[in-house]
Amino acid sequence: MTSHDQLAKDLFQTFFTGFLRLAAPEAAARLRLDEAVFLDKQAFTDWPEGDRREMDLLAEVPAQEDPGSRVLIHIEIEAQARADMADRFWRYYMQVRLRHRLPVVPILVNLKGGRPGVHRKILVEGFEALETARFRFRVFSLSGCRAEEYLASPEPIAWALAASMRRGRWSRAEHKIECLRRIAEADLSGSRRWLLGNWVETYLQLDERWTAEYERLRELAVNQEVKVMEMTWEERMEVKYTQKGMEKGIGQGIEALREVVLQLLGRRFGAVPDPVRRRVEAIDEMKPLADLASRVLDLESIDDVGLS
Repeated sequence: MTSHDQLAKDLFQTFFTGFLRLAAPEAAARLRLDEAVFLDKQAFTDWPEGDRREMDLLAEVPAQEDPGSRVLIHIEIEAQARADMADRFWRYYMQVRLRHRLPVVPILVNLKGGRPGVHRKILVEGFEALETARFRFRVFSLSGCRAEEYLASPEPIAWALAASMRRGRWSRAEHKIECLRRIAEADLSGSRRWLLGNWVETYLQLDERWTAEYERLRELAVNQEVKVMEMTWEERMEVKYTQKGMEKGIGQGIEALREVVLQLLGRRFGAVPDPVRRRVEAIDEMKPLADLASRVLDLESIDDVGLS
């Protein structure tokens, strides 16, 4: 599973109700979304290649009118819109439908590319004038949407997704501060606030030029809540390994920090390859482990870990 899949899966599952209200409002109004049950590790065959893969998110939800009647919500996340994805998504739908024998609401999310916003798409199959099958699904493409519109939404997930959208009149630094300010000012639990902020930090990174402007904006009185909310990865890791070291001794603290680093790599890039895992496990000092933990967010690829 790629990094965008895992991060999006965490975000969409936590804010499942809000996401459905954005992507499929008609369906959301007819479902008991607070009773959704997520079906983990739903593997299937990706024809025609024959590869086995896991669905990004599959939830079973009862209907409002008849709780005994259940519907499946299938969400697939693509880093980049692809011309062949509609046909592949149809094949995924058929496998889900045959396996579970329940109605399915399929939603395809494109992080980049595609027609902006939410729209319905229909694929038709037939021979000459005879239509034999029709597949309808929703597509939600983020990058072309206007961030300002989604920051005005009452749904917290919209504020995070706005980081992946078109910034309009804002500079890149202003775009980031606007997203984080909306999250910082909301009445949210710490874990939910962190998850939303994690998306912003991941998908709205700043180079040296924009970092200087961002730091200036963060010092303004209106952005003090952002400053309080925003902890760097290094600060988070320092707290974790210091506490672990004090509680369990330095040796066990190092072991605990290794696990934290591997968890961060897994969350950022999906499954950690065995060679990378072995190199992390070979580090036996706090400082290099802490340095690695602080750099995870900035890595473009797991191949950039550079532990040698």
